Amino acid sequence: MNLILIQPNELSLAETGEGAVNLPPDDHRTRHIVDHLKKETGDSVSVGFATSSGGCKGKALVAHRENGGVRLVLQPKTMVHSPKEPEITLILAVPFPARLKYLWPVITSFSSVVRVVIVKGKLTNPEFCESKALKPSVYEPMIEKGMSQGGRIRPVKVDVCLEDISRELLERLGLVDNDNNADGIARIFLDCGDESKIPPPARDVVIEQCKIMEGKAPSAIVAVGPERGWTDEEMIIFVEECGFQSAMLGSSILRVDTAVVSGLGIVSAALDECQSASEREREQKRQKLP
Repeated sequence: MNLILIQPNELSLAETGEGAVNLPPDDHRTRHIVDHLKKETGDSVSVGFATSSGGCKGKALVAHRENGGVRLVLQPKTMVHSPKEPEITLILAVPFPARLKYLWPVITSFSSVVRVVIVKGKLTNPEFCESKALKPSVYEPMIEKGMSQGGRIRPVKVDVCLEDISRELLERLGLVDNDNNADGIARIFLDCGDESKIPPPARDVVIEQCKIMEGKAPSAIVAVGPERGWTDEEMIIFVEECGFQSAMLGSSILRVDTAVVSGLGIVSAALDECQSASEREREQKRQKLP
């Protein structure tokens, strides 16, 4: 846990007028601060607030309470708002339930991931759609754990749409390219290919498709299929009807959890490249101004 996440409704005022949070003894954040970080009264910890507008993070001073809990007093001068960062939407066909439980905190530790869309592939085991890992009461604490580990404050939106893949579904979810990539979003359909066709590397597709729009951070949508893969029919829907481009993570055939982590890592790094290149270009233009 690299960031203590705090909900806005947990805030109160300290005697000094700064914001403060009282964590009870049995709160997992208290146990982390006391048992793992070994923080004493007067030490500081990193804290963050996740809000729909992006949130902020900074430092708070620790004060041990007589009941065994912890009081965190915010340090206003250290608080910074979330900058414009790359954004990734992950489309994930329901995997094996145990893998999905493992993946929730891993996915949401990536600071670029802002949305996770769970769908049902043609080859998805129907029993997987009944998994408790698809319930908010199960995945929300796991998302919070991932955000804390990743030190991120942007919230993650989750859509669980257990319908067969169709253009109508993807359009309803706002994931379709209706204007020949005019929105500048890189749409990646992860595919191993076959003997007759080898897709380009995912990084290359992101660099080629991603366009930096004024006032917006670079973004991508990544589709990962179920254990048995996408069908040819689903590939046609994504690639030919919805503007996605097939891409690969290498020649190896990966498990779903490995493909998700590898794909997010590669796409995140490529988006960072795009953003850095755009910032350098803007700086060069600024320096040329009279």
